[in-house]
Amino acid sequence: MTRDRMLRFWRGPWRCNPWLRLPVIGFAPLLLLYLCQLITLQGAPEAAAWMDSHVQAVFFTYCFLFLLQQLLLLLTRRFFAAAAMLTLPLLLFSIANHLKEVLNGAPILASDLAMTGQAGQIAGFLRPGMELGTATWQGIGLALLLLVLAFLFSKGEPSPRWNRLPRRLGCLALTLSLLGNLLWMPGSRALLSGPEGESQGERNQRLGLLSGMYSALCESAMEAPDAYTENNLNRILLQLEAAQEPADPQAQQPNIILILSESFFDITALPGITFAEDPIPNFHALQQEAAGGTFLSSAYAGGTGNVEMELFTGVPSAFPGASESLTTLSDRTTYSRLPSLVKALEGQGYETAMVHSYNDSLYNRAANLPAIGFDQLVYDEDFTVEPRYAGGYLSDDTLADQLLTLFVEKGDAPLFLYGLTMENHQPYYDGKFSSPSGIDYTCPSLTGADLGALDSLIHGLHDADAMLGKLVDALEDCGEPVLLVFLGDHLPGLSLGTSDSIYSKLGYSSSPNTEDWDTQELFRMHQTSYVVWNNYGAELEAPDLVSVSGMGTQILDWAGLWKPLWFTWVDQAGEDMLLYRERLFVDGAGTAYAAPPEESAETVSIYRSLVYDILYGEHYIAEELTCYTPERE
Repeated sequence: MTRDRMLRFWRGPWRCNPWLRLPVIGFAPLLLLYLCQLITLQGAPEAAAWMDSHVQAVFFTYCFLFLLQQLLLLLTRRFFAAAAMLTLPLLLFSIANHLKEVLNGAPILASDLAMTGQAGQIAGFLRPGMELGTATWQGIGLALLLLVLAFLFSKGEPSPRWNRLPRRLGCLALTLSLLGNLLWMPGSRALLSGPEGESQGERNQRLGLLSGMYSALCESAMEAPDAYTENNLNRILLQLEAAQEPADPQAQQPNIILILSESFFDITALPGITFAEDPIPNFHALQQEAAGGTFLSSAYAGGTGNVEMELFTGVPSAFPGASESLTTLSDRTTYSRLPSLVKALEGQGYETAMVHSYNDSLYNRAANLPAIGFDQLVYDEDFTVEPRYAGGYLSDDTLADQLLTLFVEKGDAPLFLYGLTMENHQPYYDGKFSSPSGIDYTCPSLTGADLGALDSLIHGLHDADAMLGKLVDALEDCGEPVLLVFLGDHLPGLSLGTSDSIYSKLGYSSSPNTEDWDTQELFRMHQTSYVVWNNYGAELEAPDLVSVSGMGTQILDWAGLWKPLWFTWVDQAGEDMLLYRERLFVDGAGTAYAAPPEESAETVSIYRSLVYDILYGEHYIAEELTCYTPERE
């Protein structure tokens, strides 16, 4: 074919032929839906089988994508532009969802979308050389095919009829009307609505990745509970006031240091690893000499910001709707009304400071932490000690030095010092640290790079333990009373690829995918470790199991301090409810359920009503619940 013939073919009328072009336009949304499911399910047969068995969800998603494509086509008047504007975001979202499932064993949540602006930093948490998977590359190939077809069938010039503004506006109005009716008609709402407590993974399985996310976004932040009335809340207020203990004017006010250690847990509890020496000797020694136990986290493999907010506020993570989390509440003024351990300490004369060996870009910390009461925030760039790095992050040893510097420089008032580590953050891979851990152990189930990933975890845990020992040695004879609480925020996500994790290879979990776990396995995989120590001889009682929502009130107990009414309630609720999050409820006896049992229903109802009143409702008793200044006898 000569050059002139090729050009005539390229510019030929076949590109504008409706008998060729319209089928491509009509087929494009179906191809997009398929490629999203292909990447999500990581298999062409699985994606096809899902589409064949979920006809209603496929039809809804297809109609939504088709109308959205038509809207973009009317606005741009170019099929290629419309296809690109639709294909590229959906492709990137599908890949991001797949990577999160590989790393953390769970899909992207609606509340995660608030962190889209930090995608570049989050991508830094991926393992070097991590493979996308064959199905992901197939999905990318389909996306490129669709864009090529869209380019070939795009018109050289807009059709003259679309230049007429009234017709274009009429078509835009009709498309918007059809799209609105599709999204809000009763049939669609019935399809999108799922059972109470449905997880995002279950939504995605029922509706597909795209409609599953839309269903989550449609959920309101938090609906008013049935029991939410002024009379009910005033009755609860009277009961709490009767139960609240007065402040003791003679009570000692120790300095309080809280360390949230990234992914710290007792690794010696994992099966299949034999240690010739203790990898975390300081932690084990303090458990024996002081007190400690199991910390019940609300997260697995990630979500430190949500863990810290639940710890400080005592608000269970199950209460915000699917479209929100404790770090992404849509009403930003809500954070000034949240119950706060920090404000409870500030109201009793404490200075408050937070130190994090990373930046302030994640979890809205720059705005949220001052709103809940922190006077001073110190991030990596604010460190005044010499920075030392380990595993790609500021070392835990550096954080210890910065914490001790702030402690030495504090004023006469008691200090609440919160330290958040970073060294042991994922990814875990062979060569993460400049040298091996130096710990003598054997693990026959792992070899090569997988064994190197385990060693990087052991290295990080050993360094975290060394930091704990350094703090205790420095504070033991510092001349001021100090209460130190050290705990792991969540178990680490130990992914070894698309089908394995260190946990599954060692037999500690049944699958790397959290959606495959039953209630008891979910319960086990939300447990880390904690220890509490003091230098002033107090005999501290440490429960075997302390949950994240109950840790704040437990710290007030250990310090011998007065409790605002809110934490008086959290104390009472702990008798029936330790943890409430998606797919996991743990009662006061430490028994795990998939959903709250009948005997805990009243406590959950009251808890929900109190949270709603403080955050969203009429604030009938919110001010009384969150009064942080004690009336001393």
